[in-house]
Amino acid sequence: MAINIAHRRDLDARAERLAARLDLRGRGRKTAVIERALRALEEQTERSRPDRADIEAALERLAEAGDRFREREGRVGRSPAVDRPLSQVWQDELYDERGLPR
Repeated sequence: MAINIAHRRDLDARAERLAARLDLRGRGRKTAVIERALRALEEQTERSRPDRADIEAALERLAEAGDRFREREGRVGRSPAVDRPLSQVWQDELYDERGLPR
């Protein structure tokens, strides 16, 4: 489906303003603005999206950090009076009864 920005005066005006700022003149100036915008968005999404290997490596580091934390907490131990899960203890220490940070 073709896009006709002439039906959207706001988009048409924005494309004209950008064309003027980019010193684009004559026929095809709005098309050039749209092409540049799309190219910039494509480059931005390529940079901002990690690849699968990076995601898996980050998850592996997270899992290892969790293992080390659990080992450390096991060595330090908790008070026998605290029979609740550690996450609930932290919840009570960090947040008030409304769930807001203390």
